[in-house]
Amino acid sequence: MRRTSLLPLLFATVVLFGCRQETTADNDQRETTLVTDGMGRELELEVPAHRVLALAPNLTEIIYAIGAGDRLVAVSQADNFPQEVDDLPRFSSFPLNHEQVVGFQPDLLLATEGVNSPTDAEALAEVNVPTYFLSFERISDIPEAMRGIGDLLGVDGAAVAAAFDAEVDSLRKRTADLTRPTVLLLIDEVGLYAFGRDSYASEAIRLAGAENLTDEFDGQAAVPSAEFVLDRAPDFIVLLSGDDDYSAADLLAKQPAWEAIPAIRNDQVFSVHPDLLARPGPRLLDGIQHVIRHI
Repeated sequence: MRRTSLLPLLFATVVLFGCRQETTADNDQRETTLVTDGMGRELELEVPAHRVLALAPNLTEIIYAIGAGDRLVAVSQADNFPQEVDDLPRFSSFPLNHEQVVGFQPDLLLATEGVNSPTDAEALAEVNVPTYFLSFERISDIPEAMRGIGDLLGVDGAAVAAAFDAEVDSLRKRTADLTRPTVLLLIDEVGLYAFGRDSYASEAIRLAGAENLTDEFDGQAAVPSAEFVLDRAPDFIVLLSGDDDYSAADLLAKQPAWEAIPAIRNDQVFSVHPDLLARPGPRLLDGIQHVIRHI
C-alpha cells in the first residue's frame, strides 16, 4: 500500500519567511522562503536558485525539460541525457563527494527520496548547502516536480507539466478499452527484481494497457520467485535492458524452467531501455509508448 507517512504531493505550499530580499548580480530579486520538501523536511531557501546540482539523473532531465538547464553547474557521473550534460563538469553522486559538491558553490541541491541520502543532506547543511528532496511514487509526481522545481528555480514549469498531463490522459483513453494482457516487468532476470503495485513503473504498465504481474506485491519493489512467475504465466515479459535484441531465447537461457510460460512460448519477450522506465522523468512516456507498440 502507499506509505501514509509520505506527503501526497511533492511540494507543500511555499510560505514566505519574513520580508528580507536580496538582489543578485543579474538583478533578480531573491527571497528567503520556508519550504517543505517531499520528505516533510522544512528548510529555508533563497529563491530563485541560480547554482543547482541535481543528485539523480531524472532530476537533471526534468530541469532541462522545463528550460532551466543553464542553472546546473555540474552533473553526476550517472547523467547521460540530454546531450548538453556532456559539456558540464562531473561530480560523484554514489557515493556523494562532499568536497566536490561544496567546490561548485551551489545554492541548492535537488535530491530524490529513496535514492539519495538524508545523511549527506545533513552534513552539507552544516556548510550552508541546502538539499531539497523530491519523492516519486506515482506518475503524477513527475509533472508535480516540473511545477515545483520551476518554482524553486524561478522558471515556469507549468506548460511542460500540462503537456505531460495531457499525454498521460491521451494514453489512458487510448488503452482504456483494450484487452489487458499480463506483463512481468523485470529489472533483472536472474535475481528477479521487479516493481510492486505502489510504484510509478507498475502504473506505467497499467497505463500501457496491461496488468503488471507483480501488483500482488505491496510497496515499490517486488522479488517474485521463479515458481510464482511460472504459476502466474504472464503473456509478456519486459526486461529493463539496453540490449535491443533481447529475446525469449535469451531469457530462457537464464530461466530454463519457464519454457511453458506463454511469453516464452509465443516469443513475447522484449526489452526497454532502463532510462525510459526506471527514471521517473519526462521520458517515461517514451517508455510507455515502447511497451504499447510491443503488446
